[in-house]
Amino acid sequence: MKGSFLGLLIATFLVTLAVFFQGGCTLIGQGFSAALSTLLQALPLLVVAFIVTGQIQVLLSLEWIDRLWNKLSGVKGIFISSVAGGVFPGPPYVYYPFISTFKDREIPSYMFFSFVAGKQVYDLLRLPMEMSLINPGIALLRNLITLPMPFLMGLIFRRFISRETTARFFGGRGV
Repeated sequence: MKGSFLGLLIATFLVTLAVFFQGGCTLIGQGFSAALSTLLQALPLLVVAFIVTGQIQVLLSLEWIDRLWNKLSGVKGIFISSVAGGVFPGPPYVYYPFISTFKDREIPSYMFFSFVAGKQVYDLLRLPMEMSLINPGIALLRNLITLPMPFLMGLIFRRFISRETTARFFGGRGV
């Protein structure tokens, strides 16, 4: 967490410096104003997301989660994780805290990957918006064409990504 915060802090400093050279303090003020507006729009969703995450942690015992993941490992787990990602509500700053709560469990990393891929490809809550803005036929066709992608991506991840590679990304744990 400290490394991520430091990296983001450095990026913030560099971008603010670039904005200063582009338009001075006035432009920096406009940037902070836009940031505050975005924060105020996202804050209620963030608060609710962390409340849901906390309640799920309390609701689901660690033993139950371990039993579930052991039953669902492999191909079944990839399929369930992909679908679960598609029906999980909210943007990334809602579902990443949720899946990070399971980081210390012995859950295979390919299941995390399948969850995120399912969220990005399926996101069933986006379907009504796509149908209304684009065209219902095109939206359904896009969903049908991409339907196997998270599942296939999870299978590929499971098959070809080594334990050592995922251990670097998942804090010492392998697949």
